[in-house]
Amino acid sequence: MLYTVGFIALLASALLWLFLKTKSLVSAAFFGKSFWVSLILYILGLYFEDTALIVKLFLILPLDVAIFVSILLLFNRYVTGSKLWFSIVAAILLAVKFFFFDMAAEGLDWLKKHNPLAQQTSAVQSAPPITLAGNAELLIDLNAKFTPSQLFAKAKALGVVCRPAFPNMARPEDTSLDEFYVVDIPNERLNEWQSIAQTFQSSGLIDGFEANEVMKIELPATAPARSKQPSFGLNDPGVAQLWGFGAMQMQELFALLKNTRPQKVARVAILDTGVDGAHEDLQGNFHSTDPSYDTDPVGHGTHCAGIAAAVSNNGKGIASFAPDNNFVRATSIRVLNSFGGGTQQDIINGIIEAADKGADVISLSLGGPSFDSEQRAYTEAVKYAHQAGAIVVAAAGNADEDAVNFAPANVKGVIAVAALNEQLRKAEFSNHVRNIAMPIAAPGVNIYSTFPKNEYKSLSGTSMATPYVAGLLGLMKSIRPDLTAEEAYRILQQSAADVPDAQETGRLIQPGKAVIALVGAQ
Repeated sequence: MLYTVGFIALLASALLWLFLKTKSLVSAAFFGKSFWVSLILYILGLYFEDTALIVKLFLILPLDVAIFVSILLLFNRYVTGSKLWFSIVAAILLAVKFFFFDMAAEGLDWLKKHNPLAQQTSAVQSAPPITLAGNAELLIDLNAKFTPSQLFAKAKALGVVCRPAFPNMARPEDTSLDEFYVVDIPNERLNEWQSIAQTFQSSGLIDGFEANEVMKIELPATAPARSKQPSFGLNDPGVAQLWGFGAMQMQELFALLKNTRPQKVARVAILDTGVDGAHEDLQGNFHSTDPSYDTDPVGHGTHCAGIAAAVSNNGKGIASFAPDNNFVRATSIRVLNSFGGGTQQDIINGIIEAADKGADVISLSLGGPSFDSEQRAYTEAVKYAHQAGAIVVAAAGNADEDAVNFAPANVKGVIAVAALNEQLRKAEFSNHVRNIAMPIAAPGVNIYSTFPKNEYKSLSGTSMATPYVAGLLGLMKSIRPDLTAEEAYRILQQSAADVPDAQETGRLIQPGKAVIALVGAQ
């Protein structure tokens, strides 16, 4: 706005000063002074404009000068001697306002999206404050032309420490994730992280950098569900509180599964705060990846695991999509700490571990705002998971904003899940997914599920909607193990139901129709 106002004021004052001076009017002096004020406003506006400095100096400024001088020359030649000067000046200003600035604004947007330097620096210069990991503030992607020793030498010269970011991959030959390193910046120099990152970038040693952002679970307030559901032929007492079962037409699914035999027991990896694997309603459907992941000090991961894979028809608690234990099992990989927080590096390492240990579905009820213009590391991690045969699902986020600015929901290849309330409208907290490539919706308000120490609670969030989708995908993978992420999403989307806010949330999953479409596609 300051840039636009400054340019218009600069042009207007110059034109009026030129006209009045030719008429020998005293007021010309006023417009002469206003010209210099406007020039200062323009310079400040251009300085604070959100695009790369090189673009400002070598594209925007020369273009502005050319237009400014051209209009002045035309004005001096054709207008100053005319009695119609006022209408002509007004026409020029309107043309400048409604044509030049619209085109300039579109040009700036295009430059921000397509200029590599603008892409890399905008995340640093214009992002609001973010929280960085305490011992690995940056993720950098080593250029394949250089060796790790050259990178380490540069890091030493800068007074920082580099180490491999993802050293434990089973298949490093399948990905470029082995070229990613974390940069540990001393605490007393944390305010220099932007300049350190830019120094690495300008050295040519790296292809790009990302802030290793800290993400934390934040759930909206919850009240008990109002509607009571039928039993759907199940003997689990908590089914009466699962309002989403009615919305997802679960009676159709359970009728189908009576005559459906799975090809395998699919594993749904819950990447979260851990899972209480000994819970009475999870134990029979739980596979331990690592005993250290099988407790949950927060409860969030256990709640998600119950939604995805609670034991059905055991006379306890709740039920999931599978009527018995032959279709889906949950497993746990802890990527969030006892306070519900974790870093991008932690989450990516979790995706790698889940893929390496045979997960069929990776469920990420986590994420947060990300100000990196590219998600290089996340994208490579999702590709790695896909190559291993896993489908990745992530929560859209709970900020009532655009999920395209939230990671990992915005990563290519991820199915992003928005939350619906009991009226099948967008939950007031749910991010919208209209700009996401693979959006889908599921119930996410007042969701009753398992909680540590054999307890049960209702929680709300896109965190709760996500394991509904993950559980359904696990069921689909058990029936057709070779199902890819793209095929799975196409089936989810085509079989889903329209809801009032579908443009913002995506369509509501319909498990029965998805299984029918899956079997029909075989």
